[in-house]
Amino acid sequence: MKKIGFIFWGIALVMLLGACRSSRHAQRTDVYTGATQQGQETTTVVARNNAQAVTAKLNLSLEAGSQKITLGGTYRLKRNEVIQLNLTYTMLVTVNIGTLELTPDYMLVMDRWNKRYCRVTYDEVPMLAQSGINYAYLERIFWGESTESPTPALTWKYADWSPLGDGQFPGRIQFTVHSGASSYQAIFSLSNLRENSDWETRTEVGANYTPISLDAVVKALMSVAK
Repeated sequence: MKKIGFIFWGIALVMLLGACRSSRHAQRTDVYTGATQQGQETTTVVARNNAQAVTAKLNLSLEAGSQKITLGGTYRLKRNEVIQLNLTYTMLVTVNIGTLELTPDYMLVMDRWNKRYCRVTYDEVPMLAQSGINYAYLERIFWGESTESPTPALTWKYADWSPLGDGQFPGRIQFTVHSGASSYQAIFSLSNLRENSDWETRTEVGANYTPISLDAVVKALMSVAK
């Protein structure tokens, strides 16, 4: 359980750090893409989604080497304001194990299992600051609106599109992180997708949580991955 928890936060951080390598070449894309076959030709279908806030039930499958685990939770987005993932794990009972919250001002990673958290601004992560990556770039990925080819270290693809607002939204997002000879996958499967703005957009960190630095998170991830 401990190692799988670190694997998720590792994937989250590598997604952020890996994405910045291609952000300089990324262009704003207000479309989704899906391929349809017409004879031997492939046609790209494009449309714009005007939804402002969405919620969905999340099933997250994590794969790291021979290790696999499935987590539950919620997937919440409010345009120009927040990306919020709350994760649960079911043993005898379902427990809330973590939160990943991205806003235009900061990134918050909460390890609810060990009562720890890390909150940093984008400027505090050297690779992000140097590449000029911001919240808007990450938001397009989670809204299914980024068609830019990422760094070879990070790939993602969308599938299972369904109607939302006046456009489409992916019901499945598969991230693959390549690190040396190893690869890690995080597959987001969404259900009960709907437009919904009736939820708290900011997570309160309890007084019983211990703050840790980004360096400490990275070091912990490296030690557990060995």
